[in-house]
Amino acid sequence: MIQGLYFFMGVSMERIFKKLGRYFGFWKIGVMNPDNGLWSLTPSSNKIGYLRAMNARGYHIFMKPEDERRFLLLDDIPEDRLKYQKEQDRFKPGRLVVETSPGNFQVWVKAGRSISNPEKRYWIRYFNSDTACDPNSRWGRCPGFRNRKNKYEQDGHYPLSRLIWVDWQKVAQVPTITLPKKPVCLQIAKVCIKKHNRSGKHVQRCDYERGDDSATDFAYVLALLRQGVDPEIITERLLNEREDWTHHKGERRQTAYLKRTIRKAVEIIND
Repeated sequence: MIQGLYFFMGVSMERIFKKLGRYFGFWKIGVMNPDNGLWSLTPSSNKIGYLRAMNARGYHIFMKPEDERRFLLLDDIPEDRLKYQKEQDRFKPGRLVVETSPGNFQVWVKAGRSISNPEKRYWIRYFNSDTACDPNSRWGRCPGFRNRKNKYEQDGHYPLSRLIWVDWQKVAQVPTITLPKKPVCLQIAKVCIKKHNRSGKHVQRCDYERGDDSATDFAYVLALLRQGVDPEIITERLLNEREDWTHHKGERRQTAYLKRTIRKAVEIIND
């Protein structure tokens, strides 16, 4: 247990919402079910009861800023790597830290300038964050609600996502990174592919059957990414829709396989 991190335990949801508003400015709440998709709401105290009810029914509650240009989300950070977000036993400026499950964290970084998605991908790799979680339209878990992932269920109970730290007074000075430019034709092709595939059509894993589970998973992940589906939702859908996990028995192997599959698909989408 890291000393000084649990200052916000017991804080009411109203106060948490106020702190998130001060940090993000304009922000929104996402309500997600792997089968029904995700929809967003403008956060306000009179919606807390509704959000708690949806969370109790198994829905995930997420958050993100309206304007994402100055915000970087680092996902899947274990407790022993939080030290790289700290200096002199305090978190660096502009950080918002959420414990999403016991010993696992998401760190938001509020920068003093706009950061492009290619730069964000660089910093995600730099900090050993989960590279499968692409920064484009990325949601983070909202503190104060339960993490309803099936793997965290214990006797009908789920861990509470906790607000650990928030600094809305300062910003991070993120160094400028010079990245190689992609040919214009590739950039245009990528935009066209995304526009073409954002049709809103509800696809299922069985639509991409290839006679091999791994090939089917990969084709399905590519299709969902091209529709703009969040990688966390993709993970949940694969877990729910794939029936045979003979070659990936155990939670650790499944998690590693899913991260690897989504990461490779993200790399193809971003090429």
